[in-house]
Amino acid sequence: MGSEWKAGVAAAGVHLVKAARPGKPIRWYIYAWRGGPKIRVAEQPDRPRLTREDIAAIAAAQAHQDAPSDTVAGLSKAWQRSREWKAFAESTRTLWGAAAGKIEEKYGKVPLRVFGDPRMTPKLVKWRDELAENNGLRTADEHMKVMSMMLAWGTERGHVSCNPAVAVKRLWKGGNREEIVWTEEDCRAFDTIETVPQWLVDARRLAEFTGLRRSDLVALRWSEISDTHIARTAAKKAKGKRRRTVMPIVPGLRELLDELRTRHRNPGVDTVLVGQKGNPVQPATLSAEFNSYRSQANEGRGIIHPAEFDDEKDRSKHLHDLRGTFATKLMTLPGGSLTDDQIAMIMGWSANQVAAIRKRYVDEAAIVVAIGKRISGQL
Repeated sequence: MGSEWKAGVAAAGVHLVKAARPGKPIRWYIYAWRGGPKIRVAEQPDRPRLTREDIAAIAAAQAHQDAPSDTVAGLSKAWQRSREWKAFAESTRTLWGAAAGKIEEKYGKVPLRVFGDPRMTPKLVKWRDELAENNGLRTADEHMKVMSMMLAWGTERGHVSCNPAVAVKRLWKGGNREEIVWTEEDCRAFDTIETVPQWLVDARRLAEFTGLRRSDLVALRWSEISDTHIARTAAKKAKGKRRRTVMPIVPGLRELLDELRTRHRNPGVDTVLVGQKGNPVQPATLSAEFNSYRSQANEGRGIIHPAEFDDEKDRSKHLHDLRGTFATKLMTLPGGSLTDDQIAMIMGWSANQVAAIRKRYVDEAAIVVAIGKRISGQL
């Protein structure tokens, strides 16, 4: 490999993440280990090699890992070695591991007897506000979420006497997306973008007719589809367990699946969704490409969920919001809708979430149509 890699133990377990976005340079994120602190970001087409500076930073991170057990850093490391931490998905561990690293940078040397005190809450609020100012509201909230989870874990085991982060309020108000769905007009606007690749249209339609999350959408295999339903073990864990996802074949899905079977796929590829070259689609690639083309829809205005109040902003609709569209299909099945509880079981939601979507996109629409027919004399 090159002299840069001759570092022995220090380079063992190093984790590289490639990020490719349309029209932008390829970025490589170098982490000391999987879920560990970020060492460097390199912009280059090929896989980067470790420099002497990288090796030194990794060695320092490994040394820092062995922090005293009665400090915040020690608690963080113990949490990341726990069974609960290992039960998280790999992508979650990477994201939260980076946040935990920032927490250690800020508070790592603080003794737990000091940190586990309600009087720490104002200090955490101040840090949250600093993060929000420099990195954005969602990043600040994510760090506080990780902080609270870590302290909750420590409280259960008697490492800290209380969780001062639990009282820190969330700043970002756009995280609640239960009532955001793609309308027929939204779907048509995306599908008719002049340059949109067919595989992205396939992904959007498959999400609309199955309600699968991104990770399950790209991993769905033909062997998991029967004449009446789709059954697969969800890629995402909930409360440490992988939920078995079972959903019916709704009207229109069978025809879509027949069409997807005709797509070119390379030998051995069994995923329902394939990219332009016939290979399985990677989750990160799907998100980046999907968002890029979504922003081009409607002559560059994008596909948005308009703000309802003056103190809110319009929000771009995500691939994930097509789950709500699938829920509306379950509410309008020929022969009768499923109940809110039945839909909640399929979607992994609460009945209240389902009821909110039903009220906004099904019941209100039906009322408007009925009024229109009555005005026109059809009723």
